[in-house]
Amino acid sequence: MKKLLLAGAALLFAAGSAQAQGVKLTSAAAQPGGASHISASFLAEVAAAEKIATIQVQVGQVLTKTMVQVAQGKNDITASAFILNFLMSRGLGPYSGLGKEKGKVLAGNLRLLFPFHLAHFVLVSFQTSGIDSYAKLKGKRVHNGPPRGGALVTARNVIRLSSGGLSEGKGYTGKQIAWGQANSIFLDGSVDAVVRPATNPASWMPIFLAAGKLNMVSVPKKLFEGKAWQKYSHAPGNVPVLFPIKDLAHYGPNVRVISADNMFRSVANSGGSMVNKNMNKKLAKALTAAFIKNVPDLFRKTAFAKTSHFGHVADKNFNFCKAGIKFHPGAVEAWEEAGHKIIACAKP
Repeated sequence: MKKLLLAGAALLFAAGSAQAQGVKLTSAAAQPGGASHISASFLAEVAAAEKIATIQVQVGQVLTKTMVQVAQGKNDITASAFILNFLMSRGLGPYSGLGKEKGKVLAGNLRLLFPFHLAHFVLVSFQTSGIDSYAKLKGKRVHNGPPRGGALVTARNVIRLSSGGLSEGKGYTGKQIAWGQANSIFLDGSVDAVVRPATNPASWMPIFLAAGKLNMVSVPKKLFEGKAWQKYSHAPGNVPVLFPIKDLAHYGPNVRVISADNMFRSVANSGGSMVNKNMNKKLAKALTAAFIKNVPDLFRKTAFAKTSHFGHVADKNFNFCKAGIKFHPGAVEAWEEAGHKIIACAKP
């Protein structure tokens, strides 16, 4: 399992030896080994191979910041959680300092090349901790994301809705740290549990497993089907997640997946690779077309690519309309020429 995950990540991180036609771009991604990192690295690889552009990828970035930089034209490409586009457009949450008007303008500058699920959220603890439910996070120390990131916003909500109302600072102690140190804060005992985004399989799980047996906890069925959870899981930028726990069997016997009915429940952040609306149309189309054409290769190289919905653009999988996401005109042409339909609300 470990070999499979590491191979899936390692094969993508080289941009390729071919030199592009003088076009140099920058690209930002979040946690190493995650969907945003894989997508950025793979785009860099295929763009170089097809001599479209040379893309420098920076990993471990806080997307709330890199999205503003791309919206301002200071960087070229960023991974985006769609909930962050929604919040930026209204000057809310991590963008409250921008104000409503400036936030609306900046969000209006962002355009999508291709979407994917950034991750679904999981509660993980060592079995020795005794934490086998969200309710048992009460009084515990929990790593719930990087400072001010979109993952932090989601993790706090997942804990609150899945535990019966526990909030950071009152019900539990939240610990925030950059993604580069996210594994160590769990392994060295600084926190009792983590609530963090995960692909299936997650690149960081073998690292955790090397230190001991784990619990992976599903959102309780009763709460998940309740009004509050349903409202949240269908909110802008969110997509409900429901799959059999047998789909997690690849982790082996040292991971105990906890669910009342053998179904795993959570929420995923939909997102994608965004550029500034002023990116050259031919360049945006070429980048998107190269990515689409090579998605089968991505599936072969990365175990979680299919479950992260790469290569799909159906609104039901991403909630484009509620989040106000718009594709770049060049990307629209690339997707439609590849035989896909872009919903009208997501066209610029």
